[in-house]
Amino acid sequence: LAKAFAESGVKPKRTIIFAAWTGEEKGLLGSRYFADKYEDIGKVICNLNYDMISRDDEGDTAGVQISFSYTDSYPQLKEFTEEFNKDFGLGLDIAFRGSARPRGGSDHSSFSAKDIPIFYIMAGFHPDYHQPTDHSDKANIDKMTKIIKLGFLDVWQIANSDQEFKPESK
Repeated sequence: LAKAFAESGVKPKRTIIFAAWTGEEKGLLGSRYFADKYEDIGKVICNLNYDMISRDDEGDTAGVQISFSYTDSYPQLKEFTEEFNKDFGLGLDIAFRGSARPRGGSDHSSFSAKDIPIFYIMAGFHPDYHQPTDHSDKANIDKMTKIIKLGFLDVWQIANSDQEFKPESK
C-alpha cells in the first residue's frame, strides 16, 4: 500500500501512517504499545488492519469470501467499500460486521479500545491455522490482491475526501 500511494504521485490531503506490528499472538504487544505511546494518537482518524488475508476458509469454494469488521458509527466505511467492490469489479463476497467497538484477537483492538474507528479485513480461517503445514503455496494470491486493492481504495477515500471523517449522528 505504501508503495502504491507513493507511486500515485498524489500527496494525500491527510497524513497516512504505515506501520507493521509484532507480538500480536503474545497479546497485541506492538499495536498496543503504539496506541498507548504514540503522542499524536488523538489525531488518528481510522485504522485499517489486515489479518490472514491470503487463505480461504474451508467453506469458501469460490475463493472470494471475506469478512469486513468496522466501527458501525461510521457507516460510510461499509458504503464506499461496497461501491469499490462493485465499481472496480473485485467480485468479493463481503460479510460486513459492524459494532460500536470492534474487538477480537487482532491488532485493530488496540485502536478500537481508544475509540478510534477501525476496519479489519480477513479472508477466513483454514485448517492450517497456526500449523507447520501453512505454506505460501496454499495462498490465494488473486483474493489477497483484491483485498489489498480494496484496502487501498478505502484508505485513499479516507485520506483524500473533502468531507470530514466523523461518526454518523444517531
